Formats: sequence, C-alpha cells, structure tokens
Amino acid sequence: MQPFLRTLSLAIALGAVITTTACHRHADYDDKHDHHSVAMMSDADAAKITEATVATWQSMDAAKIDALYAPDVVGFDVSAAPLSTDRANWTKLQQGFAAMKFDHLAITQSKTQILDPDTFIFSSVGNLTSTAGSVKALSIRCTDVYRKQADDKFLIVNEHCSAVPGAKA
Repeated sequence: MQPFLRTLSLAIALGAVITTTACHRHADYDDKHDHHSVAMMSDADAAKITEATVATWQSMDAAKIDALYAPDVVGFDVSAAPLSTDRANWTKLQQGFAAMKFDHLAITQSKTQILDPDTFIFSSVGNLTSTAGSVKALSIRCTDVYRKQADDKFLIVNEHCSAVPGAKA
C-alpha cells in the first residue's frame, strides 16, 4: 500500500507543477498580447477594403490588381493548378487575368470573417463576363486572406480561386 501512496503523492505533485506552469505560460501570453488595447476591425471597415478590391479587379488594370497582393502572397489561381509561392509568378498570373478583358464582375455571394485587428478573410462567389476577351463568361469562387502590413494597408496574403463546379461558361 505504501508504494501506491508514494506514486499517488508523486502524481499529485506533478499535476500541480504542470497546472502551475500552464497558468504561468497563459499569463505570459496575455502580457505579450494585450487583446483589449487594440480595437477589433469593424465589418464596415472590412467592407470598404473588399469593395475597393472588387472595384480594382473590375478595372482590369494589371498593375492595380497586382498591387492588391502582399510581397509574400501565396495562392491558387483559377487559371493555374500549381500553388504559387513566387511573387514574380503571381504577378504573371494577375497580368493574365487582366488580359482576359472581363468587363463585368457580379459578386453573387460573400462572407467576411474578421479574425483579429490585423487579419480578415473574404470569401466570395462571382460571375465574370467579357465582350472583348476570348473567355466570355467565368463563374469563380475565391477566398482571400487580408493582413495589415507595416504601413497599415491591408493586402491579400493568401488567395484561392477556382471555377465553380458545374457552372456553364
């Protein structure tokens, strides 16, 4: 019985140490990350950013479209299957998008999720149409992750766009 009591006592002591350590780690995290000192982004602020993004996409101006993305952007483009992690490649993909000469983008469904004061996600479904380009219609769905940069501007750091399954082009 005595070995059992020693083992039980040791287990209780170890449990207390682990619990105390976990509490201290949580306190250290809170000291370094004061969640109450930075105001959360509002839905209206995020909407202004996403509306400006959609207007830029509609412009079909390759340089303006490319400027929406962070230097370290990672993404899947609707026109290229491989994951793009190279900024120069991402710029080429945006130039290709602009060259498709879509004249209209109608967002049919969207949802914004604010993760923290510096990060939000914009998921959307849209229909692109063109009178001048070789592709006359394209239904796409995209998820864009925005992150605040050092200059306080929000840029897209991750994008995943794909054709809508079963949509007729």
